Amino acid sequence: MDELLREMITPPAPRRDPARRRRLITTVAILGMAGLGMTSLVTSAIFTDNDDTGRSGITTGTVDIAAGEDAAFVLPPGDLAPGDQVYSPVTVQNAGSLALVYGVQYAATDTQGTGLAGQLTLDLFAVPAASCTETGLASATPIGTSGPGMSGSATQIVPTDRRLIAAGTEDLCARVSVPLELGNEFQDASADLALTFLAEQDPTDPHATS
Repeated sequence: MDELLREMITPPAPRRDPARRRRLITTVAILGMAGLGMTSLVTSAIFTDNDDTGRSGITTGTVDIAAGEDAAFVLPPGDLAPGDQVYSPVTVQNAGSLALVYGVQYAATDTQGTGLAGQLTLDLFAVPAASCTETGLASATPIGTSGPGMSGSATQIVPTDRRLIAAGTEDLCARVSVPLELGNEFQDASADLALTFLAEQDPTDPHATS
């Protein structure tokens, strides 16, 4: 009886719920992991900076070919006769900053419509200007020839493989030949000749100096 009254006055301590305790521990663990993640995010937010350093002085080179001024052939007294030849020196210059290769085209036109250009032959030689004479070309081999009869349209006579370094020059000689069998119908006829020099940078070494 005394024990029953004591239990009623002072009830025994309630039993703890193991499942609830596990939930509490799990919750604390999750909060702890969340706190760890938060710390990781905060510490990875670092200051950054970028700087671009400029560089100047990037300049492309030039390809520039020049072939002197327009010049007339020096004709013999009384003008040309069948079998004659006339000569004209041409100096080709690389006026650009890069080494180049060049070729030559020609076009011959009749100034009176007589067809004289179609009867003539053009030969080009790579010789010094002083050798641009009959004697100077006696043993020279042409670097290009039109063959009998010059064309009135632009025609390649020298392939694009003549090499010139920057500021370099090359002397050429143009020779025009009149056939010995030229007929009477070509008396008092005339024609003009245009040479066109085509250049491109040296595909092997555009920076060559020799």
